[in-house]
Amino acid sequence: MMDLNKEIKEDLNGNPEENPAHFIAVLVEALFVLRKIPDSAERNKKMKDPLGIKSKIEPELSAIVARTSQQVVDSYAQQGESLSSQNQPRFLLELLENVFHQFRNVARMHKIVLRNLQRIIPTPEETVDEVSGVPVRNELLYDMNDVWSKIQAVLELVLREYLDVQTSSRQRAPTSFDEPSTDINSYFSKKKPTKSKKISLFRFDASIHAMSTNSYVDDNMTFDTGNLFHVNLLSEVGLGKHQMVCKPSVNNITAIFMPLEAFIKEVEDAVACQDGTSSLQSFVTEFIQNIFLGQVHATVSSSIAAATKGFDALRHVVDHKTQKDLGVTRPLLTSTVTVDRNIRKLQELMQSLPTYGDQFLNMICNILKEYRDTCNSAYRGIVQIESDEKRVISATWAKDEDISRFLRSLPSWRSLQMSERQDLSKKLCSEEEIRTLNSKEALILISNLSSEAIIPQQEIITDVTQMRTIANVHESLEWFAGRLRQFCELLSARSPNSMNSIELSTREYPPVSDKSLESLKMLVKDFQDLAEICLLLLHLEVRVHCFYFLLPVAKQSNYAGPIDDLDPDSNVLKLNKDLSAMEEMLVQSLQPQKFKYIFESLGFLVSSILMSSIQYLKKINENGIKKMCRNLFAIQQNLTNITMARETDLDHARQYYELLYMNPDDVLSLIVEKGPDYSYSEYVSLFQLYQKSHPHIKPANLDTLLHKLEEVMNKTQNGSST
Repeated sequence: MMDLNKEIKEDLNGNPEENPAHFIAVLVEALFVLRKIPDSAERNKKMKDPLGIKSKIEPELSAIVARTSQQVVDSYAQQGESLSSQNQPRFLLELLENVFHQFRNVARMHKIVLRNLQRIIPTPEETVDEVSGVPVRNELLYDMNDVWSKIQAVLELVLREYLDVQTSSRQRAPTSFDEPSTDINSYFSKKKPTKSKKISLFRFDASIHAMSTNSYVDDNMTFDTGNLFHVNLLSEVGLGKHQMVCKPSVNNITAIFMPLEAFIKEVEDAVACQDGTSSLQSFVTEFIQNIFLGQVHATVSSSIAAATKGFDALRHVVDHKTQKDLGVTRPLLTSTVTVDRNIRKLQELMQSLPTYGDQFLNMICNILKEYRDTCNSAYRGIVQIESDEKRVISATWAKDEDISRFLRSLPSWRSLQMSERQDLSKKLCSEEEIRTLNSKEALILISNLSSEAIIPQQEIITDVTQMRTIANVHESLEWFAGRLRQFCELLSARSPNSMNSIELSTREYPPVSDKSLESLKMLVKDFQDLAEICLLLLHLEVRVHCFYFLLPVAKQSNYAGPIDDLDPDSNVLKLNKDLSAMEEMLVQSLQPQKFKYIFESLGFLVSSILMSSIQYLKKINENGIKKMCRNLFAIQQNLTNITMARETDLDHARQYYELLYMNPDDVLSLIVEKGPDYSYSEYVSLFQLYQKSHPHIKPANLDTLLHKLEEVMNKTQNGSST
């Protein structure tokens, strides 16, 4: 930094361009010696600006912008790019960064000029008015506030042009700033400027600066920089059309916000603002709050509305290419992907405009609330019976806290919750424990449904395409909730109270309010809960279908018919067709482990239903036994094709009915010899049906058989325990 107390001497042999600060000091002192720097009296009386410095600040800054714009355009034009029609805000960012750098240099030079003026202008006591002889206080022609004010004014006009503010402002409310003839000085100067009389003092035609400037002017013809702001700054320079570096758009703010805010901070540090906010900052804030945020909300809302409104909007899924791009193996709802993409855009805006992080997060939460309600309405439309509050059986059970809690406690459900990094080959339970839990699930379902004569058709989902829709909703919302959960973790890591050491992305999210973050977490839970309810519903719906078709098998069919009636029951054939249709739909819509969860242990349930249904049979003959065994075999074949497993539980049920070929005494002998394969109550039902089917066995004889059965069962159980 130059020592201002040191005497200024000109080095006639040196190059002035090598030390511009010293060169400026020499020029200012020379002007002072020549009495070309007016005193305060002259300035106040005649408003003279013989140096022309203040009046030239604005047009010179404008020339810098125009010159730099042309350089950016020329640079990329050589690469075959036409910038003015492209949505490439990176070119605007490059322009502004170059302009900021040059404006800093301009401000630094003006600061040097002002410091030299302060050094050489006499103190108030040394200056006396020539007419009155009264001492007057000397004032500089301008100060740094004037410089920074002009810099802000020029930058605001540049931003207004590239952010397309004029069009947006007129649509909102016309202001005087929209009028092209408005003098910008009236908004940034305390006093109305006057056209200064230009006095030629020195000529620097041979200087490097003058030569470069003249060359630029020659190449671009001539233009009046003094009137530059009375026309479109960047669209017309002189007689030639001036290309812009990118297409005007309100969205350009996302690329330039951070460096722009940094430069504004420099301005505010240099200028003492009365309210702590510079005029440029006020413009940027007003633009974002009154124009940009509104447009973002309107664009996002329109995009989501197009994907979620209308008949069957939530039934449409994305194409295979989109699936591949997203890295998913099963179809996702188009509406979910659309909402996710818009959420991602808002997340990017949180990073690009961190000052408004809470506003964007609130916008995200509002969008999620609306979509959650849309999904809930679609779910209710499938499971709710007509306009009544009554729902299909599976939906009622999925919402039931006790049943839901029990189903979530089963190893089959818990295995779904295991992370991919965990060892899925590790068994959660032994085979015997799993069989016991499956038995408990079957007993719960049987106790709730087997007492019914038949299940009303309206209480099941008969349209398998609706089951596919529920499967799509499950996969979509689970995927969506997972992505939102990652977002929550990143935001939590930015929270001032967070102790997380989670690795953040290169562009971090700004800190947000705890209230907004908690609201987001609750919404994530809502989506996850609905996804889980959909999966539970599918698990239960398949089982309710088994009851729907199998309960009439024993209650309505004849198993004491003629010899030619040996085909499987019609309801069994309908069940097989129904299971195959559901398999075809769900295998395409659910991940393999979830498809397995829907159909696994189904053989045990079917076996339990048909074995417990023996109590509803009035009588059975050998032909009826063969028919029931064919029922079981037909279902076993179908389930084996679906689950790719043997389904041995159906063998167990078939062997149970085959005991009816034997008389009760032979069955008792078999129990004594090999031990019981069935429970006491199952043997009782077997003996009772045998007695009803053979009238010669009197009730008294049945009581004797049951007494022997009890003794045998107790004996075998005690023997096994010892």
